[in-house]
Amino acid sequence: MQQTLAKLNIVGVGPGSPDYVTPAARKTVQQADVVIGAQRSLNLFAEDIKGETMVLTAKNLNSALKFGVESAEKGKNVTLLSTGDPGFSGLLRTVLKSNLVKAVEVNVVPGVSSIQACAARLGISWDDACLFTFHEGNVTAEEKNRLALCLKNGKDAMLLPDSRAFPPSEIASFLLKAGLDKETPVFVCENLTLDDEKVTSSSLEKVSKQGFGSLCVMVIK
Repeated sequence: MQQTLAKLNIVGVGPGSPDYVTPAARKTVQQADVVIGAQRSLNLFAEDIKGETMVLTAKNLNSALKFGVESAEKGKNVTLLSTGDPGFSGLLRTVLKSNLVKAVEVNVVPGVSSIQACAARLGISWDDACLFTFHEGNVTAEEKNRLALCLKNGKDAMLLPDSRAFPPSEIASFLLKAGLDKETPVFVCENLTLDDEKVTSSSLEKVSKQGFGSLCVMVIK
């Protein structure tokens, strides 16, 4: 008889506001024996969590994942919280790359990504846009060049900057050096769905000289 794999839930918690947490996400968390997530994500489910919690940080990512898998193997219902949607710059990639994932069945509960929230705020269709994330070590020459090529080919680009490795100002500077027009329209959406949400409409030249918060989405048209 084939052994049934333990299950690990990966739940998208949305862009930040509790209004954007789906009922499916809340239901999954309510049923969990163990909930693992960043403190900001755990706070969104303060009234839903009934089991044990573990705060996820950049430093304990591997050990937290190992703990989650081991807990699932012991028969516990385990849920891992991922900001936005797990499948776009979320935790799903990390989990799938891990050797530990071979021991569990991964169940993904989608969430609203900041890319979706940004498109909605700007009132734009994004089904033909080029999508990029420069989070989690994705700041490579190949990705940078792919971004420049996308824009030179006349397409819109929607991307998640990294506030340290590749912030909006550096992205704009790179694109200017790559030959894009300094008046190319740029939108930067900060803290989407939160009380201090801010949308900046600008140009490549101006953005190259500005600073923005860590929670932002950049749209280049």
